Amino acid sequence: MERTGRGVENSGADSSLVVWSLLTFCLLSGPATGDQHAHCSEFLCLSPPSLLVRLLSFSSEQGPCGYPLDLPPSDLPSGQGLPPLPPGFPGLAPGPVAWSPLSPTVVIVPGRRPARLQPSWARVMAGELLEAGLVNVLVADWLLSPEQEITEGARQVGEKLAQTIKTLLEDQGSSPELFHLVGFGVGAHVAGVTGACLGGTIGRITGLDPFSPVFSEADSSLSLDHTDAQYVDVIHTNFNPNEPVAPLGVPRPLGHVDFYIGRGYQLPGCPQALMKREQYLLCSHQRAYRLFTSSIRSSCPLTAFPCQGVEDFQRALCTHCHHPGLNICPQLGYDISWLPPDRPITFQPLTAVLDITATDPFCVTPFLLEVHLEGNTSLEAQLFIQLKGDVRKTPVMLVSGPSLMQFESHQINQFLVSVRHSVQEFRTIVLHFYSQRLLYLAWRKRRIHISHLVLTQLPRHQGLVSYRTRSVTAVENHRVDVCLQKEE
Repeated sequence: MERTGRGVENSGADSSLVVWSLLTFCLLSGPATGDQHAHCSEFLCLSPPSLLVRLLSFSSEQGPCGYPLDLPPSDLPSGQGLPPLPPGFPGLAPGPVAWSPLSPTVVIVPGRRPARLQPSWARVMAGELLEAGLVNVLVADWLLSPEQEITEGARQVGEKLAQTIKTLLEDQGSSPELFHLVGFGVGAHVAGVTGACLGGTIGRITGLDPFSPVFSEADSSLSLDHTDAQYVDVIHTNFNPNEPVAPLGVPRPLGHVDFYIGRGYQLPGCPQALMKREQYLLCSHQRAYRLFTSSIRSSCPLTAFPCQGVEDFQRALCTHCHHPGLNICPQLGYDISWLPPDRPITFQPLTAVLDITATDPFCVTPFLLEVHLEGNTSLEAQLFIQLKGDVRKTPVMLVSGPSLMQFESHQINQFLVSVRHSVQEFRTIVLHFYSQRLLYLAWRKRRIHISHLVLTQLPRHQGLVSYRTRSVTAVENHRVDVCLQKEE
């Protein structure tokens, strides 16, 4: 996967040290504050922490808190497998937790965390899965001691989780195809080790911004890859540096489908500076589990386009859905009804790119903007646009990129325009060619002549919806409102 060109020199060992100097493990597993279910205490809380793995079961009948899954004794050494409940565990119903071995099972695998920090996002994701109608929702809770090397610890946790799932398969009569592991950060690699230990028979693994520092230099067997399950999808949200800090997520493709979000750093809604240090460093990384959680019951699709890199996507070079063996654009998230049912996967691993909005449900409607130029005048400028409907309008958007570009006569310039999903009916487009030249005399300002303009909704296979304009003349550093005519 190609990088966007920012801070490539920061991706080596030096920047990894910067990461570890600015982050603590408590920041790798999600936010600790603002949990509306702070009374829940189902997650492991040991002092000092030790290598432990425990499956927590969530159900709509038991409320928001999870409960340790009551499994038959495993062959793991005493104290190293599924630990007993702490004395006085609150609210535990008597008897084993209900389990449906013939129903699909989602196992959420958080990243590394301190013993006293609960990954509240996992509880939220579990609740969304239950609301969507899933019966079996588990969280693979695990702890490592501070002295434990993270890569070796992830391997051991993955192996123990594999043994636990094997117990479910053998003693409860379930099937590996019914299991879906969802791992965030280090948890994505834990899920990969688990899948590999089970011979890649797990139905699906979703990697949520798999953790990069340390793992990038570790043995490849410790990293998630497409052989670990029958279908592996990976959501990359922090694959470029939050300068001066190296990316927290793995930049390279790992799965059958790798989704790359925006620029891979400072995603919409994230702080743009170090004023809020924790959120500046973690916001884009944590957006991976927020995206997946939002997708579970979302009413709009997160459509991605097959593309070799983010720069090609931003230059509107990836507007088609065709990929060898796949004739539809992939959609990020829990729902994989778009995916061919055949296993093994019938298409080659692909990378796909998409934009998102700043807030839930994060969906955008992509458009291809084509500007057909005529006349004899060229102009070096940035192109800003705004789309207006009868009631709503978009923010002003820079579509030409951060640098000045050359607009030449008799050329067609293409731009990708991402619009909030709820804004789709347009009447007017506002064009602003900003040349950065400070000119006060009107006769000195250059004019650019547009023979026509076409705005086409993507993906094209969903039905062609486009807007057109007739000939228009724009003046540099001036806004011009142009009426749009809708065509279907």
